[in-house]
Amino acid sequence: MDAWSGRLQISQQPDAFEFPRRELPQHVRFVGPLRLPGGYQAVPFPWERLDGRPLIYASLGTLQNLVAGTFRVIAEACDGLDAQLVISTGHGVTPEALGDLPGRPIVVSYAPQLDLLRRSAVAVTHAGLNTVLDALASGIPMVAVPVTNEQPGIAARVVWVGAGEAIAHTRLTPQALRAAVLRVRSNPSYRTAAEQVRDSIQAGGGASRAAEMIEQSLGLGG
Repeated sequence: MDAWSGRLQISQQPDAFEFPRRELPQHVRFVGPLRLPGGYQAVPFPWERLDGRPLIYASLGTLQNLVAGTFRVIAEACDGLDAQLVISTGHGVTPEALGDLPGRPIVVSYAPQLDLLRRSAVAVTHAGLNTVLDALASGIPMVAVPVTNEQPGIAARVVWVGAGEAIAHTRLTPQALRAAVLRVRSNPSYRTAAEQVRDSIQAGGGASRAAEMIEQSLGLGG
């Protein structure tokens, strides 16, 4: 089915994470993240380095993260907070290239994102759809720092549903990010909003429900 199909259009956003529309076609359906159980490969991680403090997980995605200075801003913002920072650099930036960062965060190339998000108090993200949906699926509030492409629109939705705050990448400073992290972490309304979207994700049915819809649309249902 093409993206403009008049028969069925499936979105991996939950309906609670989409702006209201006056005339949404009936064939547009929201099912939540298209993930399969066990779909993520196991990723090594130094779990023994977690020290029990509240966790802040930071990721700028796996591809569009060639902004190494942003990781230093994140580290400076979180330095001195009663929290432990984990940074996942993704492709293009190695932990070694970042050198020593303020606060001595755990820095890895790739992280078991879902497992870490479930333990986190706050996520700092570039507002890529996959990372945002992973955070919301765990009911985790976030600070979004959109860089390009769909990210400003996703960040706007994070703010609209009340699950976090957003800072434009061009306006990012350690002081601004630190203040946003503290607000999101200390105000329970952000987590409550994220948990409401989590519930919408769980109700959406995900990949299994999407497969059922496709079969029904093609007349393949039993």
